[in-house]
Amino acid sequence: MKTRDSIFLLLIGFLLLVGIFHGTGAETRELVIFTISSALLAISLFLIRYYYLKDKNSLKQRVISICISFVLITLFYVVVREFTGFSLNYSTIILFNIALLIFTLWELLDLTRLEKGALVLTLATILAVRAYDVTTTTPANAIQLYRSELRGVTSYEKMQDILVDHFREDFTREDFRNLEPYLQQHPLRSKQPALLEFEGGKMLLVETAYQESDGPLRVSNITLLPEEIASYFRYYPLEITRDASLPADSEQDETIIEARGAFIGRATFQQERDWYDQLIGVFGEEEQWEGLWKELDGMRAPEGPVMGFGTNPQGYLEFKFHEDWKPEAEVLDRIYQVFQEKALAQGISDLPVVFKWRVR
Repeated sequence: MKTRDSIFLLLIGFLLLVGIFHGTGAETRELVIFTISSALLAISLFLIRYYYLKDKNSLKQRVISICISFVLITLFYVVVREFTGFSLNYSTIILFNIALLIFTLWELLDLTRLEKGALVLTLATILAVRAYDVTTTTPANAIQLYRSELRGVTSYEKMQDILVDHFREDFTREDFRNLEPYLQQHPLRSKQPALLEFEGGKMLLVETAYQESDGPLRVSNITLLPEEIASYFRYYPLEITRDASLPADSEQDETIIEARGAFIGRATFQQERDWYDQLIGVFGEEEQWEGLWKELDGMRAPEGPVMGFGTNPQGYLEFKFHEDWKPEAEVLDRIYQVFQEKALAQGISDLPVVFKWRVR
């Protein structure tokens, strides 16, 4: 394969990876990290292929190339998981590399039928054991989780280990005491309904069953839940919730001088986009900013301390000050007052604003 064709295929693979990740609704920071990591991985794989694997018929070079690629993909997996929270299926990466090694041995070694059969059996055994682990030892639904980990829990602390992070604060010791008697029993029957939440807050209940033991999965019940039931299970609010004192992505940001207004607390992706569009509708034009800065004469550089400003994609206004400026409450109050009045005139209350130091 020509170098140009290989680069083209790598580019397609890179864009496909980034596109899939973007489709998960990732934030801008996470998308940037994933994009840079994917680009570095693609470049590294290209360098291995064309500057180390010069002889594609060399068993040694082929095996070492696969091993180095496996290490690089593992580093990519760790970086993506640590910095974006997006978890890839690492067992699939391992299985792919084992399969690649087996096919390399098959291609480059002069094997008898018995020896080829041993390689095929090895790969089949690995896949079979993996399938066995997934279906029997790793809980795939609530019922399997109840049988393997929930049933028999006798302490609140052990129960906490099974809960997702955002639910732990809501789950109290009183809740555990009420549930504990049922964690020591066998349920009389079990069902596996799925609750599908849609834009606008509508909730759909879908239950499935096998009409025949060896037949395909079919729907046994599908119902649009009434509001009094849907409200209990709903995760996203019907309307955007702006109750946070800081933007969600800046808790560890040491450049923040002060934050004012109400930031997005909980919202669907579409609600966040609608809110940003509303903010852009008021502060998206340069003429709007110029008119407001005329009211704040002397505060913008070069005369004043404000070195930069704009609308942050996370849904708030951002002002950046010179790093040598000593914060003055009167200056911050005046800037916030002028922009808040403009926002109020357009129906936006508690305008979210972040004042930051400029970072060179």
